[in-house]
Amino acid sequence: METVPKNPDAAQTISWTVHPLVENWIRSVLLGLFLCLLFCFIYWGFQSIPIALLSSIFLIASLYKYFLPFHHQCEADRLVISTCCYRLRRPWAAFRSFYVDANGVLLSPFAKPTRLENFRGVYVRFGKHPPDEVVNFISRKIESESSP
Repeated sequence: METVPKNPDAAQTISWTVHPLVENWIRSVLLGLFLCLLFCFIYWGFQSIPIALLSSIFLIASLYKYFLPFHHQCEADRLVISTCCYRLRRPWAAFRSFYVDANGVLLSPFAKPTRLENFRGVYVRFGKHPPDEVVNFISRKIESESSP
């Protein structure tokens, strides 16, 4: 007996979670030690607990992409990246090119390289997920959207 999937788009969807804090524990321990030392120096320099707390809040908040898990979902018609703070949904038609590096893929709304890509593009991290599967999926979607 052959089972038919209930959702035909299920084969066209891949999802994974990236959490750098958990994935590289040595780097996380070193970061924690560095932050503790930095906060101690800030306290000793200003002799003020409120300033030390405020600076620690700002510094940790700026590192949210390292501390929070991000769930990536590549669907048939769009890319969804979510965390506890926000959810980003972009259709594949919004991307015209992509660039692969060792840690992920930069999806760009521009056809040619430009300096604005880092600000207007979306970076999809691989994490522990197989990079080939992600790159193949993204290349199929962007090529199919850009072809007439």
